[in-house]
Amino acid sequence: MTIKRGFATAVLLLLIAFATQPLSAAQPMQKIKLTVPSVEASDTAYFVAAQKGYFAAEGLDVEFVFAGGGTATPALLSGTVDGSASGAAALTAILRGAPLRVILVFTDSPTFKLWGTSDIHTLADLKGKSVGVATRGDTFEIATRLALAGAGIPPDSVGFTPLGFASGIGAAIESGALPAVVLSTASAVKMQDLGQLKKAHVVADYYGKVHMPWNGLAVSEKLLYGDPALAKKIVRAIVKGARYMRVFKSEAVAMVGKYQQTTNAHATALDYDELVRALTPDLTSKDEFLESDLGVRAAMLNMPSDQIPPLDKVYDFAIVRAVNAELNASHWKPVR
Repeated sequence: MTIKRGFATAVLLLLIAFATQPLSAAQPMQKIKLTVPSVEASDTAYFVAAQKGYFAAEGLDVEFVFAGGGTATPALLSGTVDGSASGAAALTAILRGAPLRVILVFTDSPTFKLWGTSDIHTLADLKGKSVGVATRGDTFEIATRLALAGAGIPPDSVGFTPLGFASGIGAAIESGALPAVVLSTASAVKMQDLGQLKKAHVVADYYGKVHMPWNGLAVSEKLLYGDPALAKKIVRAIVKGARYMRVFKSEAVAMVGKYQQTTNAHATALDYDELVRALTPDLTSKDEFLESDLGVRAAMLNMPSDQIPPLDKVYDFAIVRAVNAELNASHWKPVR
């Protein structure tokens, strides 16, 4: 009896010691890095996932690296970062053979607008002229090429001039250096608040007319297939962030504002409204939208259409679909 009692006491003490250990000691947080191209509403889901603790709930300590696609994609390939929110930029690299995959898509119809000077009234008026974009081959250019093709206008009949950030784009149309530019809603509102764009008007609204995956998450094949558990944790946190932002506007906009050095709440709120309007129901996209986008990108690379890789070598929505199904089955809902 003494031996049994002593053994039971020892077990009890061990259980008490284990139960009182700090959670961080039992479950150390895994550090990850995600590149995010902007601190605007288009990347709200990432900021919400961090501030609402959705990443932490997955055991992840996330660090945001603010970088455009030109920097993010090489970092993803080198393994310096674990994921890139510049999914569209990764697509061009994938077409060139990079071992990457886009694993979720927030929107498949961009909320960009084409602004033109007084002599530009339709897309046809752009023939022989040049349109200002941020960088060559960016989503502004691809969206415009798709819009031109949809209007029966050869995309190569229009030139594209890289202008960098919105301030440079605004200056180009204000000075008359270019007849047209492509802008996001937030950028246009910020320019108008500064008294710019007075000599320009909206020529075309791409939303609902142009379909392309322009805002998504890309990861390496090494992470996706080598550590699918980590990939699922990342996706689950982001999906929860997207679901939260659909419901709680003011809170989500405020979370974006915490990352902005100079806050324009009006512009961010309008950008948020357009993002939520365009958000895909399950963070995936239709095959026909993905294929037409790849066709434009391949043409820009002078790649024959028969060399375009199949969609399953570019996209893999298996995890985001599984996460959505699990959250739906558990009736998970975001709370303030």
